[in-house]
Amino acid sequence: MEAQRAALLDLVRRAEGTRFGRSHDFAGIRSIEDYQARVGVGQYLDFRPLWTRVLEGERDVTWPGRPRYWTKTSGTTAGDKTIPVTDEAFASHRKGGWDALLLAAAKVGGQHLLGGPMLFLGGCTRLSPIGVNGLVGDLSGLVARRLPPGLRGRYSPGLDVSSIPDWETRLAAAARRVAGQDLRLLSGMPSWLLILFDEVSRRHPDVTDRWPNLAVLIHGGVAFAPYRLRFEERLGRRLDRIEVYPASEGFVAVQTEASGGLTLMLDYGIFYEFVPVEDLGLGRPRRHTVADVELDRSYAILLTTPAGLWSYILGDTVRFTARDPLRLVITGRVRHFVNAFGENVIVEEVEQAMVSACDANGAEVAEFTVAPRYPSATDPRGGHDWIVEFHRPPRDGQRFVRSIDTALSALNTDYRITRTGDVGMTAPRVLAVAPGTFHQWMRTAGKLGDQHKVPRVMNHRDLADALLAASRPPPGGNGRVRDLTAARLTASPERFYSPGVNPERRPSRFERGIP
Repeated sequence: MEAQRAALLDLVRRAEGTRFGRSHDFAGIRSIEDYQARVGVGQYLDFRPLWTRVLEGERDVTWPGRPRYWTKTSGTTAGDKTIPVTDEAFASHRKGGWDALLLAAAKVGGQHLLGGPMLFLGGCTRLSPIGVNGLVGDLSGLVARRLPPGLRGRYSPGLDVSSIPDWETRLAAAARRVAGQDLRLLSGMPSWLLILFDEVSRRHPDVTDRWPNLAVLIHGGVAFAPYRLRFEERLGRRLDRIEVYPASEGFVAVQTEASGGLTLMLDYGIFYEFVPVEDLGLGRPRRHTVADVELDRSYAILLTTPAGLWSYILGDTVRFTARDPLRLVITGRVRHFVNAFGENVIVEEVEQAMVSACDANGAEVAEFTVAPRYPSATDPRGGHDWIVEFHRPPRDGQRFVRSIDTALSALNTDYRITRTGDVGMTAPRVLAVAPGTFHQWMRTAGKLGDQHKVPRVMNHRDLADALLAASRPPPGGNGRVRDLTAARLTASPERFYSPGVNPERRPSRFERGIP
């Protein structure tokens, strides 16, 4: 808590003379309580008018001076967002990168790690002009341009390839480059790394033998569990893994232990606040600090950073799993949930249910998303549609659907109640789409690249309907999609838990199918 208090007061002192600091009486702030009384919870749309003034040339708006660099990131609440990246913010991001790299070296040995190239599958390093003398690009591309000399020569695929603007052209060029390299480390989003593996295997079917010294994976952006089996199959072995939680707004957490979540990094110059998700939208939501968060409760995370973000809603929801050190898991996005029937299902739960169903049925998924299926004349209660692109389909489609239903019912009491006896909603429907459907949708939507990922769950059908419309006939399907639910499943309470098990108890990680 002392580190967090010092971080906040340092940020406030630095920004006293800015437009934002003067309007919020930063000069009078002596404590966290003073700060929270003066500065309300903000979101991107609140800061955009201020940052527009900066882009037009004004100085000292939300942070001293005028940043030259900006990053563009996709947003779920306000479309694409343009975020300032100050020199101090770069330093904060760099701390996270160094910590992840040093943890990787601790796992496999520094000499081994530095003995060959390290692949960072990130954004484009080419920058575009913005505003008055500003430059904008992907955050990972901005960081790659600032690598220290000792790492610059080991950076793969190299600045020449990473500067290619078109994502698919850049990915193909990266595949050609890394196919002949003695890679020691992979870093990137799991879904995009798997596509890279596919590109390499088109030229070299023996992809599992290409990188004998590859030992460690640094990953983030999406949960790894749904991709684990396919990763091990493609590489022929299991890598040491380090999960990271970098956002364009700030580097938040790093996995420092084998299990139990990501360690919240308190010394990166960022001040954290946590709002209970049920308080979002209130005029005066409760704002917790690291001193008083509760374990196993869902919070929206707020950042105050040296980029001039003040109690900024990041958009992610997290749940703390341990207190010393403070560790968390990402449970979803503020706007990513499904609650069409009172079920209140979040991203973390659908990902855990999918992992459990795949493990139980010998299936592997490439991508998936969940959407509500609203009542109709033929389906008077409605339910959920799971749009799934399988890498390996389940042996028994009905059993797979039943596994999802059972796992989600064990994880979520509201879902179990609405499903019991089909009173509130009918069984989920799993619709298998053709290979490449999600990639085609992302191409059409202009969302190719490491900054973009498929939403796991949405409270509307826009994405689901677009995917179904884009799908080609899959193997074994008579039309564009194959419905794995050949017979209706009727829920009963006893199917959701074993005799003698308290249905209100949170299942263990083993019971939830999480490795």
